[in-house]
Amino acid sequence: MNLSIQDEFHLFAEELQRYLSPHILQQLAQETGFVKRKSKYGAKDLAALCIWISQHVASDSLTRLCSQLYANTATLMSPEGLNQRFNRCAVLFLQRVFSLLIKSKLNDSSRISSQYTSYFQRIRILDATIFQVPNHLAPIYPGSGGCAQTAGIKIQLEYDLHSGKFLNFQMEPGKNNDKTFGTECLD
Repeated sequence: MNLSIQDEFHLFAEELQRYLSPHILQQLAQETGFVKRKSKYGAKDLAALCIWISQHVASDSLTRLCSQLYANTATLMSPEGLNQRFNRCAVLFLQRVFSLLIKSKLNDSSRISSQYTSYFQRIRILDATIFQVPNHLAPIYPGSGGCAQTAGIKIQLEYDLHSGKFLNFQMEPGKNNDKTFGTECLD
């Protein structure tokens, strides 16, 4: 079954709405410092813009993003105002949203039998994925060279299935070896 990007976003949106209410989104935004006081641009607006409204948040102009935000949520912002809100706290907020969603899905689908939890203090899952990025980023994020890939970013994620906690998240050049990372992560 081939899903279009739009279908994938729709499925993701359904999952997000099922696990994270607007109240929880607002609470996460306050915890991460994304929202310090009540304003017209809140947690639900950032989530809507980055998850549902625009599939090209990283490449669309701020003017276009503001137009899409207004058309979909009636939140009116200037391009400069939106630019100021794309900051470190916004990144932390989105990381927490995705982290909570993944944890919720894993906890629903992967109950561990108590016979295993008595033998093991940790059940660690380590995985990586590589994304191709524009070639001008090759000096910072050199790729593996496969398929003429000169620039790439590797995301390494380590999760403890026993505790339900993320142990490590790293973004590094695409050429770095998974095996090396795995041995560095061991206690």
